[in-house]
Amino acid sequence: MSLAALVLAGVLQAAAPQALALPPVRVPVSELIGAAPAEVAIRLGSVDVGAEDDVIRMRDGDRSLALYPAQRFQRAWPQGGVCVTGFPEVPMAGDPDPDPRSELMRRSRGWFVFENDRLIAVHPETPVPRRPADAQPATRESTRAFVLGPRPQSVMTVAAGRLPLSDGAGVLDRLPSAPADLSVTSACVQLPERAPPRRDVGMDVIWAMVGLTVLPFVPFQKVEESRADREGGALLDAVEPGSALPGGAEAFVGRRRGVRVYRDAVDPGFAVIAVRLGNGADNVADVGLLGVRDDRVVWEVRRDAGRASLATLICRDGENRPSDDRPGCNDYGYLRP
Repeated sequence: MSLAALVLAGVLQAAAPQALALPPVRVPVSELIGAAPAEVAIRLGSVDVGAEDDVIRMRDGDRSLALYPAQRFQRAWPQGGVCVTGFPEVPMAGDPDPDPRSELMRRSRGWFVFENDRLIAVHPETPVPRRPADAQPATRESTRAFVLGPRPQSVMTVAAGRLPLSDGAGVLDRLPSAPADLSVTSACVQLPERAPPRRDVGMDVIWAMVGLTVLPFVPFQKVEESRADREGGALLDAVEPGSALPGGAEAFVGRRRGVRVYRDAVDPGFAVIAVRLGNGADNVADVGLLGVRDDRVVWEVRRDAGRASLATLICRDGENRPSDDRPGCNDYGYLRP
């Protein structure tokens, strides 16, 4: 589960006793098949799909495919409330969570697959299991072991340690099957009004000291982010799925800063071009990705900012552990081209 999901879960759990639960909104997937992305968003009450930067766009012969992370279609939060959107029909081992919204959140990840701009399928991911009630308290050592330990095999790779989507549209055969009665269901709560928090002078002093340390470097960071977005964005704008790269991926990249080419060790005819971009909505540099097969772009992600999460798969070893074996990866498995 992502950090944002954990934070939201905490908010919902803390607010649940006093919050007003709104009736759940259930939309059968069967009613969405054949709709365009914007139509799906409207039907599910989502915010505007927007620039669609984190969508995996793919070319497979005459087929134009797009894989949207399910979070794209999260129901918009009502004024003064929060919502969780997921797939309640997906089975999960273990005892259910007493909080239905937390239970739904564990079933919130998946993929909406569009072909030629029309929805053809929805594939929910395997739910994140609930932590056992009798589990030992987390320690620094256990947390580090978990962070650096092997991860479940991703459907986005053909095998552990391989580059993501090396088989292009073959990923469709690996996406989890969905129950016949699958729905996209949203559970929302209206939060009670709260009095504004009291000022803490000690915390104000602490944040002031942090600001004095960090603020002098902000202008330089902004300049670097702007350069990365400008130059990296221009490189991504120059191609699209189906585009040929004369001279190959290495010639296309040249000696540009913040751009790397990764070749698949098992299948060197396939490469991923990673392009550093600005920080976007957080403090971590976003990455644009191009999948290239025999000097032709097969797929692209304009801004992998956590939803598609293909960038992290570049930084995995043969046991599917976070690894710094590939250039640009740190030992926690984060990529910075």
